[in-house]
Parts: sequence; C-alpha cells; structure tokens
Amino acid sequence: MSNQYVIQMKNVDKVFGNNRVLKDINFSVSANEVLCVIGPSGSGKSTMLRCLNHLERITEGQVYIDGELIDERIKGRNALRISPTKTAALCIKLGMVFQRFNLFPHKTVLENLIVAPMLVKKIPRDQAVEKSISLLEKVGLKDKQDDYPSKLSGGQQQRVAIARALAMEPQIMLFDEPTSALDPELVGEVLGVMKQLAKDGMTMIVVTHEMGF
Repeated sequence: MSNQYVIQMKNVDKVFGNNRVLKDINFSVSANEVLCVIGPSGSGKSTMLRCLNHLERITEGQVYIDGELIDERIKGRNALRISPTKTAALCIKLGMVFQRFNLFPHKTVLENLIVAPMLVKKIPRDQAVEKSISLLEKVGLKDKQDDYPSKLSGGQQQRVAIARALAMEPQIMLFDEPTSALDPELVGEVLGVMKQLAKDGMTMIVVTHEMGF
C-alpha cells in the first residue's frame, strides 16, 4: 500500500440481501485532490461514501484511510480484525456533509459546531467556541451564531453543516449530494464554500449532480 494516497478502495463489493449495490470498486485519492462522483440515482454513490467512513460495512474488498487499512472483508466476514479504537481514530480524519443538513434543531448554530469537538476530541469550550466562530466567518455566517436552524434558509443550514464538519479538523471531506435538497437559487452559496475549500487544498470526494462544480 502506497502512502501517497489518503483514500483507497480495492475490489470493493457491497451487497444488501440479493442486491449488489457496489461491484469491484477501485479508486485512489491523493492529498489535496478533489474527486467528483457522478452517476444515476440508485447507482451506489452514497453507499460508497458510507462505506468509506464505516457507516456501512463493505461485503468484500479493502478500504484504506491515510495509508492505513480500515476494513477488509471476504464474503461479508472480517478478513482481518481491526480494533474499534483504530477504526475510530481513522474515521475521525473524515468529515461528512449529507444531503439533509442533520443539524440539532434544539441547539443554536454555534452550539451545533462546538458539541462534537468538546465531546469527541475533549477540546475546552473556549477553544471550541473560538474555532467555531472562525469557521462560521469562513462560510459567511458569523452573524447567525446565536440563531436556531429553523431560522435559517436551506443554503445557510448546509453551510452550517459544512462548518460543523470542519470543526473536527478532518483531513478529508466527503460530500453526499450537498445541494440536492436546496432550491436552485440557494445552490450557488453552498458551491461557493466548497470551491473555496478546494482552492485551500482540502482533499474532497463529492457526490453531486451539479456539473458546474
């Protein structure tokens, strides 16, 4: 396994019952690269992303993150035992933005950003707040930090979701059709944030129907 790749899938299959969703998937992504995945609905694009960050287990093949094997299976059985601690340490290098924003409705924008760094990475609250405000400024929503998600437009909520993923300081960002739930006039503001991330050198895998990206 070459260390030049931060993400790699080798001979990956994923089967749900009798439905083979992924068949012999092979690809590699280098640091600072942006990979766009385009295909018809139901072709397994979202499942592929979920297999990368361990939300779904592959049926067969190998998955590497940052040069480390995170999953290896043969016919649905573990081919190599990988400790949950190692798996969690590798998965935390991935940030993911979903089609739906999945913000906590009972928490403010700022609270949505600070909860994971504080709970998972044990970052002190004052540091988490400082970092989160900086990220909100980056996505153009610093003035919305005390608002609740219900007060935001769809585009604003998705930008908060991007900032929330970035708050965990991931090495790689996964985007699962991040504009598909937005009205057409709101798509541009989200794509603008994503394009800036790409310019800043973030490694990204983007499942999208937006050919303009």
